[in-house]
Amino acid sequence: MKKLSTLFLSSIAAVLITTACSSNKPNLTLDKKHKSLPDYVLNSSKEIQETYIMVSNYPEVVAGVPCYCGCYVQDNHESNLDCYIDHFGEDNAVEEWDSMSIA
Repeated sequence: MKKLSTLFLSSIAAVLITTACSSNKPNLTLDKKHKSLPDYVLNSSKEIQETYIMVSNYPEVVAGVPCYCGCYVQDNHESNLDCYIDHFGEDNAVEEWDSMSIA
């Protein structure tokens, strides 16, 4: 699981580096439309918090990253997005977070 988390964080880092080289900076602020980050995220490292925020701001990117940790069988996850966000509401607002990425 740690190898997969490292691979995912590396992928996110590559997106950030690519974005940083352009004129558009990545948004690392949680949009007010989303439910607040849960305690298990707020009590984690800054990198984990930033990753959850990035996932909420760029769900279409993370939805294209497959997850290989076996959570499909356990939780019916279809992509890495499902390991961070459990449920979206209107306007892609996060209504429920998922703790799978903390494990």
